[in-house]
Amino acid sequence: MKSVTSSAENAVLSKAFIRAGEGLGLDDDELSAVLGGHVSPVLLLRHGNELLQPGTEAWSRAILLVELYQSLLALVGTERNAKIWLSSQNRGLSGRPRDLIACQAGLEKVGQYLAATRSLI
Repeated sequence: MKSVTSSAENAVLSKAFIRAGEGLGLDDDELSAVLGGHVSPVLLLRHGNELLQPGTEAWSRAILLVELYQSLLALVGTERNAKIWLSSQNRGLSGRPRDLIACQAGLEKVGQYLAATRSLI
């Protein structure tokens, strides 16, 4: 059975992506880097003039950022602590998570790191 994604589901992910970015203190340039594109699509998403589309690289990356946000909140408790963690040097990741999430591999690495950390708790 083939799954069909509705525009309502597209809107939910689009809003969740923007909300996760805000909760992590990411600006539009940083959110754009997460999506692998230009700033203008982020602005369109922010104002509801465009939605993320399933099957695209941006869709996959948006899901990863939302999952990262949820994992980080579960670990550190507050958005304030999440912003601090994201901007701090991390020996386990060999860099600042904020810098690493600008590319697909870094986004995946940070997500895996958080998942592994959560499994230890």
